[in-house]
Amino acid sequence: MWDVPGEPRLWYVNTDFEAELAALSQGRRYVPTGRFAARNRVIAYNLLKYLLRPGDALLTPDAWRASLEDVAARRGIALLPLGSTREASAYHFTPWGWTPTALAAGARAGARLSPPPLDSVARVNSKVYSHGLEVELAVADDRARLVASEAELVAHVAQVCPQAEAKWVIKHPYGVAARERVLGRGPVVPPPAAAWCRRRFAEGLPLLFEPWYDVRREYGLCGFLDPEGDLRLLGVSRPVTNGAGVLVGYELEAASLPAAVLSVGRRVCARLAAEGYRGPWGMDVLEHSQGWRCLLEINARWTVGFLALGAMARAAQGIGRWALELPPGA
Repeated sequence: MWDVPGEPRLWYVNTDFEAELAALSQGRRYVPTGRFAARNRVIAYNLLKYLLRPGDALLTPDAWRASLEDVAARRGIALLPLGSTREASAYHFTPWGWTPTALAAGARAGARLSPPPLDSVARVNSKVYSHGLEVELAVADDRARLVASEAELVAHVAQVCPQAEAKWVIKHPYGVAARERVLGRGPVVPPPAAAWCRRRFAEGLPLLFEPWYDVRREYGLCGFLDPEGDLRLLGVSRPVTNGAGVLVGYELEAASLPAAVLSVGRRVCARLAAEGYRGPWGMDVLEHSQGWRCLLEINARWTVGFLALGAMARAAQGIGRWALELPPGA
């Protein structure tokens, strides 16, 4: 479907991608835990159904095998033990996202490796980077701001949200899927939110303050940067979120974006290429009551939006909403 044309791929699921990047950004050694195991298994099942090609393979923990064997056999995809060594020389390694842990797994399996520079991956996936690029491209919301201390945060919230009902969100640089953030409203940061922010500031992290938007529609622009740096825009997904911004599914319908938004996407991709990044990338876009937020977030990795596009390509006409499917026994 995408990636290196014609080459069988060995896939590795690491939805703890951002957690590892966050640890590395603070100079900490990352130690994987079981916290992401259930989500990794769900993503693996959906990859098998919607994104992998016949002839591909998936690195699979023993605990997942029984729930994935049926769909893997039907799709012609091999399941290789996660701890296998030097068994995958015929495959091109394809992780959910490139990190040192993923790179080590691919090397241990003996797959062919062509990673982008890992420091570039960490840089472009940070909200610090995407916000700076928004400012540079003149598409930023003037109320959004990176803050580096509690005093700076308190002053900014009071200035840009003087009305009691004005909603806002504060985000960790590597937060994802409505995790690692706090919500609030009005000119005062409440004590629980302030305590959460103090802990992140103590770790040396800036935080991103943004106004909360009255969202009309959300979009996910999905693209791929070839090894030569050539851009392919692959499609636009239609995520559906609840009132708190948590993803609940996707509308399986063709979607398009205004030319101005697509232009921002191409400029973002050009910057990713200049940073040395190659591979899949996604850009989140909001249409809200006052206009467009063209560059909400950059994800230089595979995203659930790619899975939604794969589901749409296989869906019967008229099917409405799609959500990640649970593997048997989950």
